[in-house]
Amino acid sequence: MLKQLLVGSSALMLLFAGSVSAQGASELQTQEQDMSQEQVTPDPAAPQQQQVDLQVDEEELQRFANAVEQIQTIEQTAQQEINQVLEGSGFSRERFSELYQAQQSPESGATTEATPEEQQSFDQAVTQIETILQGVQAEQVEAIQSEGLEPQRFSEILAAVRQDPSLQQQVQQMLSN
Repeated sequence: MLKQLLVGSSALMLLFAGSVSAQGASELQTQEQDMSQEQVTPDPAAPQQQQVDLQVDEEELQRFANAVEQIQTIEQTAQQEINQVLEGSGFSRERFSELYQAQQSPESGATTEATPEEQQSFDQAVTQIETILQGVQAEQVEAIQSEGLEPQRFSEILAAVRQDPSLQQQVQQMLSN
């Protein structure tokens, strides 16, 4: 379940992280990169990350797990809202992604061009998605803080959980209770 959360949140945020306004982009991208760069089980082919030596007591780990549950709910809701925006704009996720990637990397030589009507719908959808993602970021921070953690500490614990199988197991047990 923890792996599903970490991978699911990564997919949601990676798809749309680049579409946030410049003002909030760096903070949101940093948070989402933290959430997206991990794997719950170590990949032997992946480069070894520096081992995190972090002390986390049972009570703090429980607060972390509670925040993870809240974040998962927030992200599921956001995913539904984004799907509604895409449906309302007439885009499939694939078409939206094509247009988004072509717009972000015009030098890639992609032949995907939008009609004027499609471009207008695309721009409106991006604006709505940016608003959703900004709300998600605020809700995530609020969820973390409501459990008595600061976002920086949450990220530190997350990094430790990603690297320590025993912590992973403890969090998974807490999430299943």
